[in-house]
This record gives sequence, structure tokens and C-alpha cells, in this order.
Amino acid sequence: MTIQPIGAASVALYLTPADLSEYGFTPAGLTLEQALLLTRSACADAGIVLSGSVEIEAYPECCGVLVFARVRPDGEQWFTFDDLEALLQAALALRHTPVDGALWWWEGKYWLSLPVQVEAAAAICCEFGAPQSADPLRPARLDEAGKPIFSHNALSALFYHFLRLRS
Repeated sequence: MTIQPIGAASVALYLTPADLSEYGFTPAGLTLEQALLLTRSACADAGIVLSGSVEIEAYPECCGVLVFARVRPDGEQWFTFDDLEALLQAALALRHTPVDGALWWWEGKYWLSLPVQVEAAAAICCEFGAPQSADPLRPARLDEAGKPIFSHNALSALFYHFLRLRS
């Protein structure tokens, strides 16, 4: 088995016929459910945590099976921005995309939360900020130690207050 992370939420897994035969499978007979079980097992062995729902695509061939797995985490996506300019650039890029996000200042960075369903907005935020790993305690830490800036519609509010005259 060969496993390779692709970004923060995806992996590629290659299973040789020998790998599959260890589990009693063949490339032609492998079902998506079996591929998912093998993917979860391989990720666990590699120390890759798959929390949330996992979508897979499997491509069986006589030389093995190539599996692409994508994790859809539960909860919120988090991004940090080192400075206001990077955050404003993300807001400018998303000015026509209504996204309900919240914004805090904490530990010298801007922290933006977005719902997991807004994949296009998350991709744009990755261009200007840094995605953060899931942490179930983060909202409580931000509420306790961070300074709230906008509790909802943060990107729209930033655009309205700082950028609407630029565009």
C-alpha cells in the first residue's frame, strides 16, 4: 500500500494486487465499501486522522486499485490570517459570495471560521490565509481569550467597512 496526503483533507491510496489479496480482495471484485474500509485502515496505520464523512473514488485496474479519499469534516473550517491586508484580500475575492463566517483576534492573528459546506470560499481563503486543523476546543478558547470582531457575516462586513470604495 502506498498512501499520499493531498492537501489537508484528501489522500491518494494505491493498493497493489498483493495488498488486496492479503484481505481476500481482487481489483475487479473490490466494492466501494471495501475500498473505504481499506482506506480507513491505511490512514489509521499512517497516522492520518479521517474525522468526518469520507468520500472515495476507486479506479480498479489489473495492476491494482487507485483510491482518492476526501474528508468532509464536521463543524467549522478555520483559517488564520497574519495581517489585516491578507484578510481584506480574501474578503475582496469573496465579495459576491455570501458566506456566514465569524472573526476573532487571538494570539496575534485573525481567526476566521466558515461552515464546512462553503468549499469554494474555503479554497479562496487558503490563497490568502492558512487553514487550521480541527480542534473541538477552539471555539471555547476564542470565546474566552480571543477578541470577537464579527460574530457572523464577517467577510461581508469587512468588505462593507473597508473595501466597498476600492471595487
